[in-house]
Amino acid sequence: MRRSDSFVVAGFDALPARIAILDDAGDIVYTNESWHSFGDARGLSEDTGGVGSNYLAVCEASDDPDATATARGIRAVAAGERDTFSLEYPCHGPDEDGWYMMQATPYEHDDEAYVLVMHIDITERRLLEQRTRDQADRMESFAKLLSHDLRNPLSVALAHAEMLELDDDAALDADDGERSALRSSLERMEAIIDDALVLVTVDEVEETDPLSLATAVETAWANVRTGAATVSVRDDIVIRANASLVSHLFENLFRNAVEHAGDAPCIEIGALEAVGGADERSEPAVDEARREDAGDADWAGEAVAVDGFYVEDDGPGIPATQREQVFESGYSNADGSGFGLAIVRHVADAHGWSVSVTTGRDGGARFDVRGVSVLGS
Repeated sequence: MRRSDSFVVAGFDALPARIAILDDAGDIVYTNESWHSFGDARGLSEDTGGVGSNYLAVCEASDDPDATATARGIRAVAAGERDTFSLEYPCHGPDEDGWYMMQATPYEHDDEAYVLVMHIDITERRLLEQRTRDQADRMESFAKLLSHDLRNPLSVALAHAEMLELDDDAALDADDGERSALRSSLERMEAIIDDALVLVTVDEVEETDPLSLATAVETAWANVRTGAATVSVRDDIVIRANASLVSHLFENLFRNAVEHAGDAPCIEIGALEAVGGADERSEPAVDEARREDAGDADWAGEAVAVDGFYVEDDGPGIPATQREQVFESGYSNADGSGFGLAIVRHVADAHGWSVSVTTGRDGGARFDVRGVSVLGS
C-alpha cells in the first residue's frame, strides 16, 4: 500500500529535529515544522533559510567558520565525495546556551539527487559532558588536597605522636595510653585518606602482574591493626592484578573483619572453583581441601578450574538485607569511614572482577571475588 505524501510530511513535522531537503545545487526544496519554527523564533527571513533559498550560499556568506565548514561538507556529500557529513556547533540564545549536531545524508528520488540536512539538539548531552569535566576537575583538586595538603601535616603529626610514645619521662602504656590512642586516630585518618584516593583516582586497571595470593595477604596484613585476629591462606594461587590496589582490597576486608567479627576473628582466604566448569582465563589449580580430606598419601592430584578467591571470617556475618548496601560509599554501622567495602568493590570493578557477600561455613561474612585471571597454584 502506497502512503500519501501528507502522511510522510506529517511524520517529518512530528520530529523535534530541524530538517531541510536540498537539491544538488543547494536550494532548499522542503523544510519541516521544526525548521520553520526555529527560523521564526530567531527572526530569520525566508531568504535565509526558507524554501527556495540556497542554503549553501547562506552558509558561505557567513563569517562563522562552522557555517563555512558546513557548506564545504554538504558540497562534498552532494558531489559524492563522501557518504555523510556531520558537525557539532554552538547556537546560544539570549536566555540559554545550546548546541546542535548537523548531519547531511545524500539520497536519490526519481533519478534526482538530494541531500537531507538535519539539525539535532544535543544541548543536554553537551551540558552533561561539561558537568562531567567539571566533576573530574573537582576530583583532581580533591585528590591533590588529600595527597599533599592533608597528608603532609598528618605525617608530621604522626611523627610527633611516635616521638611522644618514645619519651622515657612521659611514656604511657603502648596499648592503653592516651598518646597511643592519639597515634591510632592519626593512623586511621591516614587510612581514610588512602581509601579516598583510591576512590577518586582509579577507574580501570591497565597493567597487571602475576601476584601470589599469600604475598598479597601478607603485605596487606602488615598494614592493618589486627589485634588478636588471625589469618590463614588455604590456597596460595597466583593471580594477575595490580598489587597496590589488591592490597587496598585485602586491607579493607581485614579491617571489616576486625571491626565487626568479634575480639579475635579468624580470617581465611582461599581459591574459588569456577562456576559451571573451567574458565578460559584460569588454569587448573589443586583443590587443597580435597587433598586434606583424602590425605597426601591417597591424593590423586585431581585439578579444578579456579576463577577467583574468597575472604571469610567467623564473626556474626552480614544480614541478607544489607549485603548490597554494605558496598555503598558512606554506609557503616560502626565507627568506620563507610568507605571500606566501597573500596573493595571499586578495586574489583577496576580489575573487571565481581565481588559479592554471602555466609561463610561458620556463619561469618564471606566475600567472593570472581572473574579473576588465575595463573595457577
